[in-house]
Amino acid sequence: MRNTKHIQCSVAVAMFVSGIGARDVVKPIVGDKLIPVGLTHREMTGGELDRRIMDLIEKNYMVLNLDWDWLDKFKNRTDRGDKRNVYYGIGKVLDAGSLFAQYTGDPKVAERAQHIMDQLRSSRDADGYLGFWKPETNNHQNVVNWILHEQEYINLALVRNYRVTGNPQALADAKTMADYIMRTFPANDKGEHIIPPGVSIAGITESFVALYRVSGEVKYLEFAKTLQYEPHWYYLKPFDAWEKNIAQARYHVYVMLSHMYPDTELYRLIGGEDYLKKSLWMKQELLEQGRGGLLVTGSTSQGEHFTYNQDGAGNVEESCVTAYLLRWIDSLMRLEGDLRYGDIMERTIYNALFGAQSPDGRRICYFTPFTGKRQFQQHDTFCCNGNFRRAVAELPQKVYYRTPDGGIALNLFTRSDKTFDVNGKSVEIRQETAYPNSGEVKLSFVCSKRVKFGFQFRTPRWAEKIACAVNGAPCTPDTSRAGCAVIKRVWKSGDTLTLSMPMNWRFVRGRGVQDGRVALLRGPVLFTFSAALNAEALKLCPNPRDLVLDPASLGEPVPDNRIRPDGQKVVVKAWTNPGRTNAPVAIVLSEFVDPEGIDVYFKVPDLKDTRPVRIIDDELLSEPRKSAKD
Repeated sequence: MRNTKHIQCSVAVAMFVSGIGARDVVKPIVGDKLIPVGLTHREMTGGELDRRIMDLIEKNYMVLNLDWDWLDKFKNRTDRGDKRNVYYGIGKVLDAGSLFAQYTGDPKVAERAQHIMDQLRSSRDADGYLGFWKPETNNHQNVVNWILHEQEYINLALVRNYRVTGNPQALADAKTMADYIMRTFPANDKGEHIIPPGVSIAGITESFVALYRVSGEVKYLEFAKTLQYEPHWYYLKPFDAWEKNIAQARYHVYVMLSHMYPDTELYRLIGGEDYLKKSLWMKQELLEQGRGGLLVTGSTSQGEHFTYNQDGAGNVEESCVTAYLLRWIDSLMRLEGDLRYGDIMERTIYNALFGAQSPDGRRICYFTPFTGKRQFQQHDTFCCNGNFRRAVAELPQKVYYRTPDGGIALNLFTRSDKTFDVNGKSVEIRQETAYPNSGEVKLSFVCSKRVKFGFQFRTPRWAEKIACAVNGAPCTPDTSRAGCAVIKRVWKSGDTLTLSMPMNWRFVRGRGVQDGRVALLRGPVLFTFSAALNAEALKLCPNPRDLVLDPASLGEPVPDNRIRPDGQKVVVKAWTNPGRTNAPVAIVLSEFVDPEGIDVYFKVPDLKDTRPVRIIDDELLSEPRKSAKD
C-alpha cells in the first residue's frame, strides 16, 4: 500500500502545471488585462517571499497532524448532541497543500495532499455526505453552522487539486461533493435556495464557479448564480440596502469579501455589471481618502466586522480578511490592468500577512492587532489558520503577469528567475533585489532570439521618484497609465534593466482614533515600537502612543536578525511626555513582523512640518467618492 501511495504522489507531482487556468474548459467572455503567471520554488529561491513560503511549508504544513486534528474527525463521526459552532477546515488545508506541492515539486509535500483526498473519499457516504457529525433527519447537521462550510471548501480544494495536477479523481470527487451540496441544500416550496440564519457559506459560490470553469457543466454555474443574490442575515442584502447600510451596520467583512471575489469571477464568465457593484462600493469604503476602512497595515476588520475607526487594539485584522482582501484586490487588478492595486497588495503582504505568523514559522494569529501584543493560536485547525496558508500559497501567482498583447508585467519585487514564451521565443528574466530592504532592482534578460515586447513594472506610490536604465543608459519609460511604467523595445540577450526606487522614511497621518499621530513606513514596511527592545523607555512612558518622535533624529535602518534574516530596525529619539519638557531618549522601532510590537502610531512636534521626513496622507487612500451605480 505504501508503494502504491508513493506511485500516486510521483504521478501527481509529474502532472503539476505552472499555467494558471490550464485545466479550464470554460473561457471567460471578459478577458483579463493582466494574466497571472505561477512561479515555483526553484524560480523564486533567495527572496523574502520564497523564504516565507518555505518557512510555512516546512515548519507548519509539513508538521500538521492531519489525522488527529482533521481526518479522524470525519472517519469517526459522533452524534452532534447540542454542539454548534464546530469547524476544522480540512478543505483549506488541502487547498494550500496542493499549491505547496506545485510550488516545491516535492513528492513528500504532494503525498500529504493525496493522503487528505484518499481519507476523505474513504469516509464519504454513498450519497456523497462528508462531515464530522453523524447524519441527522433532513441533513440538519449540515446547516447547524459549519458542516456545510467544510463541504464547500472541500469542493473548492478538490477543484484546485485538479487544476494543478490534472488528476481526474480529484475532479470526480469535486463533482460528487458539489452534487451532494446541491441535492441537500435547503430550499422553499418554490425551489429557491434559502440559507438558514447563522450558516456560513463563505466559500460556496467560489467553489461552484471554479467547478464550472473546469467542468463546463452549467448546473454548477446556475447554482452559484442563484446563491449570489439570495437574502442572508449578515451580508447578502439586496444591493440598495447594502449600499445604504454598510457604514452603519456591523457586516462580516470576511464573508463579504469571500463573495465579492467570486462575483468578479462571475463577471468574467458571463458578464453583467451588477456583479461588480459591491466590489466597486467596497473599494470606495476601504480606500476613500479621510474615512476609508483600510488600516495602515494593509488589512481591515474589527471583531471580524467592517470598521472605520482605525482602532488597532484587540480583535482587529482577522487573518481570513487579510487572505480574501489579497485574493479580491488581485482579481480587480487583473480585470482592470491597474497595478496600483499592487501597492495595497505589498503593504498587506509585508505587514498584515507576514505579521500574523510567529517568527519560528509554527504559529498563526487569528487577529493581528497593531496596538497591544499579538496572540498566536496554539491549535492548527479552524478558519484563519487555513486561510492564512492559502494566502501564502497563492503568493507565487502575484509576482509576474502577462498582458493580452504578449507583454510581461512585474508586480512584486523579489528575487526570481522566470522563463517566458514571447511570440514563440524564449525570454528568461532574472530579477535580483534585496526588496523589501532596498528599492534597487536589477533585471537581466536572456532571449533565444531578439524579440519586441512591452515590459511593464509597477511604480509604487510610496516612491518619490524612480530612475531606470537599460544597459546602463538612463531611459524614460511610458508612464501614461497610472501605476506602471512600460518599456517597449526589441529585447536581446545581455540586456539589463535597473530600477532605483529610493526608500525614504515617511510618516503617514493617522485617521479616526489615530488622529493627531503618525505611523512610520519605509517602502511597503511599517515599523512598530518593540516592547522587547525598549524596556527602559517603557518605564518612562508606559503608553508608547504618548511618545513624541523627533523626526530629525531618525537614522538609517540597521540590521535586526531577531525576527527574520536580514530584518531591520531604526533608532530614533523621542520625548516621553507631550510637553517635551524632558530630554529625549533613544527608542528602537522594528519591522511590523516583530510580535513584540505594541504600537505603530506616535506623536510628532508638528503634523504640518514635513522636514526632514515627509508627513503625508496614506498614499493608498486616493479613490474619489462616487456612487457604485455610476
